[in-house]
Amino acid sequence: MRLMTGPRKFVVDHGTPLARETEAARKAFARRDARAMDLAYREAVRLAAEESAELTTTLAMQHVSRLRILGDGTTALERCEEYLGRDWENLQLRLLCAETRLVLGDDSWIGAEVDEIARIAAKQPMRGAGEAQLHRLRGLAAAQRQDTGRALGHLGEARAAFAELGDEAAVAAVELDISAVELQRGAVSEPVRGDDDSPQARLVRSEALRIGGWYEKALAELDPALDALPDPALRFPFLFAEIRLLRLLHAPVDAELMKDLYEAAKQSAQPEENRRAAQRLDPDADSYSVIGMGGHLLQAARAYAETAWRLAETGEAERRVEAKQRLDEAEQLLLTEQAPPEPAGWHVAEWHLAAGEIAFATAKLDHDPATAAQAVRHFQESAETQDAPVVDRISALRRTGDAHDLLRELDAAHREEHLAGSAAAWAEAHGLEEGLAAKQEDDENRIRMLLANPTEFDKRVEAADRAIERGEEYAVAAAVIAMEAARGSAILPRILPGEEPPVRDLPGTGDLAGAWRWIRRAVRGLPRKQLIWMLHATPDGVHHAFIWRSGPFGLHVRHTLVSGEPGRTKIGLANAIDELKDCWRYGVRLEGRLRTPGKAARSIFDEKLNAVEGLLGIGRLGKLPEHIERIAVVAGGDLAEVPFALLPCPGEPEKLLGGEYALSDLPCLSIRRPLRRRARGQRGTRGRQMLLVQPNAADPDTVDEQALEPAEEVPGRKVLDRAAATPAALREALASGGYRQVRIDGHGLFQPDSARDSILLLAPEGESGELSAREFQAMNLVGTGTLMLGACESGMAERIGRDERTGFVRAAFLAGASSVVAARWDALDDVAARVLNSFEKNLRRHPRDIALFRALQEEHEKHHAGPSGHPARWAVWTLYGDVGPQKVWHEPLSRWWDAVLRHLGRKDA
Repeated sequence: MRLMTGPRKFVVDHGTPLARETEAARKAFARRDARAMDLAYREAVRLAAEESAELTTTLAMQHVSRLRILGDGTTALERCEEYLGRDWENLQLRLLCAETRLVLGDDSWIGAEVDEIARIAAKQPMRGAGEAQLHRLRGLAAAQRQDTGRALGHLGEARAAFAELGDEAAVAAVELDISAVELQRGAVSEPVRGDDDSPQARLVRSEALRIGGWYEKALAELDPALDALPDPALRFPFLFAEIRLLRLLHAPVDAELMKDLYEAAKQSAQPEENRRAAQRLDPDADSYSVIGMGGHLLQAARAYAETAWRLAETGEAERRVEAKQRLDEAEQLLLTEQAPPEPAGWHVAEWHLAAGEIAFATAKLDHDPATAAQAVRHFQESAETQDAPVVDRISALRRTGDAHDLLRELDAAHREEHLAGSAAAWAEAHGLEEGLAAKQEDDENRIRMLLANPTEFDKRVEAADRAIERGEEYAVAAAVIAMEAARGSAILPRILPGEEPPVRDLPGTGDLAGAWRWIRRAVRGLPRKQLIWMLHATPDGVHHAFIWRSGPFGLHVRHTLVSGEPGRTKIGLANAIDELKDCWRYGVRLEGRLRTPGKAARSIFDEKLNAVEGLLGIGRLGKLPEHIERIAVVAGGDLAEVPFALLPCPGEPEKLLGGEYALSDLPCLSIRRPLRRRARGQRGTRGRQMLLVQPNAADPDTVDEQALEPAEEVPGRKVLDRAAATPAALREALASGGYRQVRIDGHGLFQPDSARDSILLLAPEGESGELSAREFQAMNLVGTGTLMLGACESGMAERIGRDERTGFVRAAFLAGASSVVAARWDALDDVAARVLNSFEKNLRRHPRDIALFRALQEEHEKHHAGPSGHPARWAVWTLYGDVGPQKVWHEPLSRWWDAVLRHLGRKDA
């Protein structure tokens, strides 16, 4: 523990009571017995008072200083105040007492104390150390008033004075004060690691790292500091800093840790103030707010204002009265907290944030556009404040978007302007959020931060949902456009290069009529019996949009929000999906997870799937239109990993989606029409238009456990099997671009760390027979309408960026294919052969999604209909991309011609 003051040396006659007590105190100090030392020093000070005031002061200062060294700051402060009660104007004791209060984290008194010390100092000369200490106190008092310029001036003088006295410990302590004030001003950079590992130095470094966004590094500074704090009264600021960092990382906080924080607040020098501060980190408290950096009053003002506008959103009269009360409390707190004296720093940013929150809540209550515009100005002022912490900028930008969204409702004359303003602010906020996440080193922390905070697309979807609730015309179209904008689009230019107009030509955020036109164009030619099902998860819930046609011109769009745990839905859903994927990834075979363990009612896989189903809210969706038979799912992010075929039908929980509907998968709605146009030139089901690659086909003359069941023979089909099924042979065969159907049977291996390096195991065994997704993408599939990947894990993908997914499916689209059938997890070999054989036959008479649906239904009815036949064994197969017919002619003519051919006994068509 650093001391700014030190006791003077003195001489005491040997053998006197005073000498015995001082010697007892010295020995107790040497063996670190704080209680015995305290008793001895108190008696020594009492005895010294009979001899001289100077000796009494010296012993009293030594007593307090050594208590602090032993880590008992609370007792040190009690003794200091006890001695001051006997000598109120003792300048040395006052300075030591002031320093002890600061060490304990109590600065509430500092302004008045500095004035009192200055009054006393005017009546008696001050020594060099005392003058330096007074400069320090004046600097800290100025820092408390947010006057950082004056604070740095006084602290600079204190540092120079201590340096002249040769007190290196005091210089180091003042330098920590200067660092803290510079952080308050906003001068943030990643701190250089020095030799000072004292708890105070670690706390300052941790704060610098936190404000700069290096949360993981900041946490690493705190653990050793907490271990080095024996005094419970000193633990509060360190525990507070640790829990705040965990909250900023959206990491779980143990209930015991929160309990420790409240206990530390009780034992601190400012128990009530610190209890309120602890509530800022407690989600169960009304003042919960971890984002801001400012003082407790500003935090409370923001929390009260936010509570007020949330109450106002309910529309209930009683809630409005409560909201008004909260707003009055927030305004009183803002008046109590002085306006910023400087034009930069966190206090300025947070003061405007608090003022903006109050104006925003008032506008929501009173439906006043002028007040909402005032809120926008405050939020923009906060976001544009020089040296404002990045988390305050993010919060201000997000609120700017919210206020613009409110103005869109209140100020119809400038609706498009406000829509654009909200979208731009939300986008900038999320960009900064991504930058913060990038500063963390642990993938889990980075992903969790991004999942917990809303993207600009999340905010746009939520804004559209509010507009739908208000009954705004075309609002449901805005929700669809926002959900589509969130989907990955980097693949689109490669589908139809050079297409005009651009493939992804989304309307502007304010163009609601254009949104309807875009949807009509995107679903043009949608079969009447097919429905588009779009999903998008936000931190607060899961949004579902359904699009279908009725008649030649009728278009229906329905939007449903399934609310979840506020701020945690997307994280919870991602974790549940991750646990579900553990049933089949990292070399785990799903077959083992389908068995019911012991007396359990469900298998591990079923339990994990049920958790995902609950979070998606399938049971809270209305029943789908009666005439629908086909569904194209557009689900991005983690939702793309969900096996929808195994989910219950909305409104009919006893039925499976995969058992009632022909399902397909699209990465985004925009890709539907380009793939459909591409597929028109890739149709054909004649044998000579088909290619089969089967390196592991069973040889009747040998016994091979790794061998696969051979595919059914198709007259005229080109076959590369066994030793002939090499990557080079496949490349050469595809080079002509003449194969309309390509089927690759074999074994596969997904690489979770780099999906583009996932492999298909062709011939021969070893590296020379391994075909990666990266290499496959370079092959020629421009003539291939349907690609069948009959390999385990061929449909698995790795998420990159916001919503792009790499793997064999994407590689096939980029190589020129229009549709891909692939396995979501490891597939049983006999099931794969039967499903793909049946699928190939069905392609002669049905569109691709129905062809696969019928193949899966046949597999279920013939082999898995019993109680032990889990549907996951066939639901592994998914159709990605275009669902149209592979046959050259349309369905009615195709069926008639097939009947004619069958009648004539011809099988090859």
